[in-house]
Amino acid sequence: DALEGHGLRLAELLPETQTALRAILPPDASVRNPVDMLAAATAGQYAQSLGILLDDPGVHSVMVVLPPPPMESAGGVARALIPIIFAAGKPVVVALMGERMIQEAVEYFRAARVPEYRFPERAASALAVLTERARKVSDAAGELPLRLPDTRPDEARRALDDWRAAGGAPGEFLPFEVVGDMLAAYDIPVPRALPAATVAEAVDLAWQVGFPVALKVASPDIVHKTEVGGVLLNLTGPDEVAAGFATVTANARAAAPAARLDGVHVQRMVTSGQEVIIGAVQDPQFGAVVMFGSGGVEVEGLRDVEFALAPLTRGDATGLLERTWAGRRLAGFRNLPPADRAAVLDMIRRLGQLAADFPELAEIELNPVRVLPDGEGAFAVDVRARLAPDWPPGGRGLSE
Repeated sequence: DALEGHGLRLAELLPETQTALRAILPPDASVRNPVDMLAAATAGQYAQSLGILLDDPGVHSVMVVLPPPPMESAGGVARALIPIIFAAGKPVVVALMGERMIQEAVEYFRAARVPEYRFPERAASALAVLTERARKVSDAAGELPLRLPDTRPDEARRALDDWRAAGGAPGEFLPFEVVGDMLAAYDIPVPRALPAATVAEAVDLAWQVGFPVALKVASPDIVHKTEVGGVLLNLTGPDEVAAGFATVTANARAAAPAARLDGVHVQRMVTSGQEVIIGAVQDPQFGAVVMFGSGGVEVEGLRDVEFALAPLTRGDATGLLERTWAGRRLAGFRNLPPADRAAVLDMIRRLGQLAADFPELAEIELNPVRVLPDGEGAFAVDVRARLAPDWPPGGRGLSE
């Protein structure tokens, strides 16, 4: 019922598939779909049966429902299934039932990044998502490459490795400059922002980048700068910059006394455009997942966000826009002129590629992204990224 509710249907197994299953399973087992192997099934029978089912051309995906087997451990079954799943060219999800008795299997599947769930209904939902993803990728084949060719992951890798060599640790938020360098390597536009440790440096830099400017407190320990009064916008002259430096640093010290303060960042203002958010996180089973929606102060209030697996095709990115108010509004609404939708689609795909290339980035967020009128581009006004606390889990990023 759950599978049918998600638009999937049970495959009709070929006669030779049923014959192969009958040859390895007990006489009382059901070899029709859904296959019932009976409780006494061994790890070897699970693995053989999964291989046989995946070889059936009429089977496009498989959901394995695994209760605690009485004859051996669930972990033993998991170890037997994982190589078959890795070799499969079709989606496979696992529903593990039995609480503590299946914990060993849970750990094996999670270590192997095999999707596993406690309830068949959740597994059916995931299988529907994977099947739809496979369909979209197949539809896009030959039209748009999943990997953007004009990105420079080696440059981004150098920026991240230099920060690590200087003492950056897993679990920490990356300095603004490092995130900016990584985004630049993927041609994601960020308004020029320069660090200033003193009032005099902040004033000099404001003249360099051009007024009006924004001041943002520079601290690796303060993620949400606006919430501590660490951001001032539209400063139009040197006197405002000098006073603003004192204000944002004082606000930050008052709100977070233990935080490290490195001064401020002076950034050229992007004063117009619609605001959206583009981000990415690493799902423990599906890998990089991209988020898009209403940005700025609207993020938490509207909860207007959608997600897609990375890397994205143009169709995937278009779907994010079509499923959100923020995306639909880019076409123009009331007094809002049409915004540069093409620039947003490009930025979504580039950030998705970066997240897929660097699985050690637990999260990366561009908020707000200012989208200018059609043909004028989009800029990531504020950015943040955090390294996974448990990286590396036995390997390095995919870009290496």
